[in-house]
Amino acid sequence: MRPSTPFPTALNRTKSTITTLVAALGWLLSRLVAAAGLLAAAIRRLLGTARGVAAWTEITVRRLVTRVDAVLRGPVARLARGPLWTLVIGRRPAVSVVLVCLAPVLAAVAAWVASATVGYPPLQRWLVGTWTGSDPRAVVFLGVALLVGLAAASAATNAGLLPTTLLAAAPLFGMAMTRYGAVVTTGYGQYTVSLPDAVAFALAVAVVGGISTALVGYGLGAGLRRAAGVVRADPAAPFGARNDE
Repeated sequence: MRPSTPFPTALNRTKSTITTLVAALGWLLSRLVAAAGLLAAAIRRLLGTARGVAAWTEITVRRLVTRVDAVLRGPVARLARGPLWTLVIGRRPAVSVVLVCLAPVLAAVAAWVASATVGYPPLQRWLVGTWTGSDPRAVVFLGVALLVGLAAASAATNAGLLPTTLLAAAPLFGMAMTRYGAVVTTGYGQYTVSLPDAVAFALAVAVVGGISTALVGYGLGAGLRRAAGVVRADPAAPFGARNDE
């Protein structure tokens, strides 16, 4: 009897292994193809959804822009050109322009008068004493009355709230600018006021004081203008006239 050799057995095993490997690779390839198909379908669905969302967004934005444009061209435009413009700028733009140009002049004059007469330290003491009541000064009340009267005169001439505020804030800004170069005492000691510090302080004083004074003066001036208009439009009836009931 001839002895068996291991070569045919090894060859058969190799063929079986290769067949199994090829089958596994085929299965893996089919799974990959199927997964790629599912991924492509998901991407197509996602792109379709994105296109739908983009189309809906575009339509919504167009409708919103159309509505906003209609509102801006309608009520908002009428409001901006009508009552709002009258309140902020005034009925007479030429008068408003003149008052705005006059504001820097008033600021310069107020700064010159304050620095040439009393200077910043006494002015600060007067204001603090009048505010706290420890040392009230008639000149402070007179100055406030002049600013209110200036704002009222601006409103009475049909100027708007913006030029009235600038006109009332200008003298305050000018007087507060005299703080520049003065030696002031704080909790940290004494120091000389620099230009940026003086400008920031003057702006704060002008904003707070100017807005407050302008609101009071504008209300007073607008009320007087309306009252004068009513009197001119409806003159008094002759003495002794009576309405029959």
